[in-house]
Amino acid sequence: MINARCLHLFLILSFSISFFSGPQLLSAANSGIVTKTVAYDHDRQKLLGFMARPKDNHLHPALILIHEWWGLNENIKENARRFAKAGYVTLAVDLYAGRVATTLDEARSLAGGVRSNMPQALDNLKQAVKFLKAQSGYVLSDRIASVGWSSGGGWSYQMAKNNLGVKASVIYYGRFNPEDDLTNMRATILGHFGENDRGIRIDTVREFQARLKTLNKEHEIFIYPNAGHAFANSSGKNYDPAAAELARQRTLEFLNKYLFLRIEMGGSWR
Repeated sequence: MINARCLHLFLILSFSISFFSGPQLLSAANSGIVTKTVAYDHDRQKLLGFMARPKDNHLHPALILIHEWWGLNENIKENARRFAKAGYVTLAVDLYAGRVATTLDEARSLAGGVRSNMPQALDNLKQAVKFLKAQSGYVLSDRIASVGWSSGGGWSYQMAKNNLGVKASVIYYGRFNPEDDLTNMRATILGHFGENDRGIRIDTVREFQARLKTLNKEHEIFIYPNAGHAFANSSGKNYDPAAAELARQRTLEFLNKYLFLRIEMGGSWR
């Protein structure tokens, strides 16, 4: 659950927000959400993503959601809706140009194609950041994070590593390299990994965890006992409800810590 201090800040924020004029931040949207398909590359109109946001006139932090190797399917869209209900503007990007895999072979082929052209994939993600920053009516342009699952978790890591404009990056069982040069990284990382993941060795996760501890950020890595790869995917065979819920709670606490505006002593904002 969100800790008591954060809940206290939410209550204060909700009570105080009516005293400010102009665009405002609302931490939790109770008035429903709006969803639509958007082109997030204005010049080319070829990158189509799924956007979900609170249905109000307030400013909100924003999330870039990056799909698993299956593509931009209903599972990712539902995640976008859930984050929107928690108070975030969410943009679920599409790395597959509209294709969605239904078999392992299709997914492997599509994911491999994206990996083979990293500049194009990174440009896709840069376009998503640019698009969100341009939504000045309801996005806090300096409060953007990425969340990715499996192969998308690897791309969420790349967004942090390459300093693509996100303040925080959440990695759900995505690939990384503990020996990477992280000199340019400015984002704070939260990682979720299954102890029984057959694709990502747990010793490398611990090595990555140790490496992050040497950096000047409060990075967090969690290892979930008895959980396998894709343990948070409710439509998959490895779904672990307990681990998925704990990871969800930790993700919301982490995003709240780094993305929501805070009230300081004397009533000022930062």
